[in-house]
Amino acid sequence: MTVEITPWTVADLRRARGERQIYLWGASIVGAGTCRALEREGLPPVAFLDSSDRLAGQQFLGYPVHKPDVVLGDGDARAGAYIVITSGHYEDEIAGLCREAGLEPAADFVGARALNPYDPSVDVAGRCNLKCISCPRGNFERQPPRGNMTPEDYERVLGKLLREIPFLGNLQLYAWGEPLLNPDIARIIDITVGRQVLCAISTNLAVKKDFEPAIQARPDWIKISASGYGPSYEITHTGGRWELFHRNLHRLAELRERHHPGMYVEVNYHLYRHNTGAEYEQMAALCDELGFAFRPNHAYLYPLDHIQAYREGKPLTPQAEQTLEMLRLPLDEGIAKAEAEAHLPCAEEHCLPIAWDRSVRSCGAFFEPTVADDFLEVSLAEIQQRRDASGICQRCKSHALHRFTSVYLQETTR
Repeated sequence: MTVEITPWTVADLRRARGERQIYLWGASIVGAGTCRALEREGLPPVAFLDSSDRLAGQQFLGYPVHKPDVVLGDGDARAGAYIVITSGHYEDEIAGLCREAGLEPAADFVGARALNPYDPSVDVAGRCNLKCISCPRGNFERQPPRGNMTPEDYERVLGKLLREIPFLGNLQLYAWGEPLLNPDIARIIDITVGRQVLCAISTNLAVKKDFEPAIQARPDWIKISASGYGPSYEITHTGGRWELFHRNLHRLAELRERHHPGMYVEVNYHLYRHNTGAEYEQMAALCDELGFAFRPNHAYLYPLDHIQAYREGKPLTPQAEQTLEMLRLPLDEGIAKAEAEAHLPCAEEHCLPIAWDRSVRSCGAFFEPTVADDFLEVSLAEIQQRRDASGICQRCKSHALHRFTSVYLQETTR
């Protein structure tokens, strides 16, 4: 977690922006959080920029989404724009495109990491209803304690985060658990929204419980994982039932229309060898029907504990081995792509993964180990020092694993 950036102040951004309009390049979770922080400080953007064909022309958090050329390709538009790069995995590449267009760092554009160099998450539910073979909940032998964070604990954690990260934009209420299983999830969302922090949830949506109270609390962002349509869905969303999932997708669309039409919903479609045919088209069509964004990317084996073991010649669990056989982008090919990007920075080193019991893991992409038993008792600076001293980053980067998720998370098609 080596963070060498001195965060900008609100005054720094106002001075750099001048009278120009702010554009956020990257309609992602980082962009959403940065948008919320800027709104809180009276500096709302005018629009988002994103290269995704599926997002261009859409609305994101109530703002229009344009292709980057709308700004970069027009001299007048370029002169009247100040760009904040809000793509978590591709900040350096986008900065290069800005420079090629004649823009100067700081003077004409800045990365979101300069405003807030941290990306915290709180896994409010320490359990999951599925046992997916590509996820540590289904492929890791050792499992951490199970439980749920209480609203009281959550409020204390959020308060400390805001004190230590004044430009905090978003908070992800998930990591390895299913947040909708926390019986107090609606209250936790309400606390987050009340503090003007963007509230993001990732869910498998294969739950039997009534999740209407959670939607009534008005979270800003919901990401839903899927890996097939019909029977193919159940192959890799292990333990899930297609009929329940399909019903819940329609239910979520209804609840969004009733309680929070501005809520952003995307379906993250994991591409395996078995689900890139008709299933892909059917899920894309269903997302269009329901008004959900459709984000396909290559499925991958998680967590990085397994990939590191593979690189070091150590045995994997049977579930992890099964996952490797099903990958559309083979692991060796993915690793080779990561090695080609080894000179690029790691997006994960900005993560601050807090578990339901307030312990803090070393890295958002690794399942083990922890660097603090209680976030409330350890300063952010001390957490950084402990992670730096652990050697986890050096060992990871020696295998180019710091770019592994960036390779697989690139939006692709079948």
